[in-house]
Amino acid sequence: MKQVVSLSLFALLSISTVFSNDGVYFTSGNFLQPIKETDISVAKEILTISIGKDSFATVDVYYEFMNNSKAKNITMAFEATAPYNDYSPLNHKGIHPHIKDFTATMNGKQLNYRNAVVALHYQDGNEEVDFTPLDLNKWKGEEAYDSIFPVDNALYNAELDSFIIFGYAYYFDAPFKKGKNIVHHTYRYRMSYNVLQTFEIPYSLPPATRWANHKIDDFTLNITCDEGTDFCLADSIFRDAPFTSTRNMPIYYITDHDDQHKLFASILRGDTIRWQCKNFAPKQGMCISSPMWERTSYSRRWNTSGKVVIEKNGNISQYCADSGDSYLVIAQDYGLVKKSESHIEEYSAENGQGVLIINDDIAKQANVREKPTTKSSVITTISYHQYEIPDVFPCLGLVETTDEDKTFMWYKTEIDGKIGYIRQDLMLWDSVGFY
Repeated sequence: MKQVVSLSLFALLSISTVFSNDGVYFTSGNFLQPIKETDISVAKEILTISIGKDSFATVDVYYEFMNNSKAKNITMAFEATAPYNDYSPLNHKGIHPHIKDFTATMNGKQLNYRNAVVALHYQDGNEEVDFTPLDLNKWKGEEAYDSIFPVDNALYNAELDSFIIFGYAYYFDAPFKKGKNIVHHTYRYRMSYNVLQTFEIPYSLPPATRWANHKIDDFTLNITCDEGTDFCLADSIFRDAPFTSTRNMPIYYITDHDDQHKLFASILRGDTIRWQCKNFAPKQGMCISSPMWERTSYSRRWNTSGKVVIEKNGNISQYCADSGDSYLVIAQDYGLVKKSESHIEEYSAENGQGVLIINDDIAKQANVREKPTTKSSVITTISYHQYEIPDVFPCLGLVETTDEDKTFMWYKTEIDGKIGYIRQDLMLWDSVGFY
């Protein structure tokens, strides 16, 4: 299909910048909301988000709604934004491709739900949902606009010559009795990621304000994990109360490279990072994400330079972020170093600083050669052993060579007293060795 690109296309392009172009967005968690205005209020919410080891986050939400009038039926809805940069085909049944194990109970009874594809609108970066089901005989997925518009979270209407961003809706017919009503809602959704972060768990909170009291009287956020992991969370909407750890583990408040204030925690299995607040009226969503300094992120795999913190006593640690009058650093563990007792330096492979380990995503073995060329003799071979602490080798430099009209970068290192060279793509560089 060949269409003249209309103004709506350019508008949609600007909307698509809400999502990251250097990553894959699967969907966001969301609050149950009424389709129409209601006099029912949210008395309590306990939101538990578990960071999974299988690339999924698990959401468990306990609600207490208060109905001060007579018994009534209310249609509640849950909206999940369509994936972006994932290129999952449009599900015409309205079932999100990356949401699993979706359940809801009300006052102890299972609620049935139905699905539809709905339109999303953005204003000042905030998402608004029209829960009227779209006519998919008129609104088409990628088969309608062919290669002219490759954005995969959009639909096109030929009659209107118009594009929209879409989402998937789950509808519940909820019988509210007079007084307190308990709703328990669970689901799992695939975590997003980008070149800087190995996981992102976005969650929309403003829909909570669409109930009668426009707030949550008593709100609790719990963050748990299937296995030990590190995470960050922007704290701009969480400043009315402190976060706590059920295991009394340290929680750090940091400023990242964009001058954004966040909390950072290294959470263990069995620990819960908790935040509680009365009269919570969120105006923006939240996003739990891996720290940008994490070694396993895609961008870090090609890093050849990084900041270190050098203390007056000579201790050297990897710089992570600023934290008030201190630096957040990591050596064997995370900790704080006073700025007044240390300074920051930039280490680089080119200057013969830092350390090397084998890149086990690329190779399980790597040859160390006498010279920086594949034609040179192998002086030794290093190996990756699963479940073992990796071997760490000093980085003595980074050199570029041309071999049969192909350009290669080689790390210079020393192993068992011998100087040798390893291809850059087979190794990971880091500023400080603390594996």
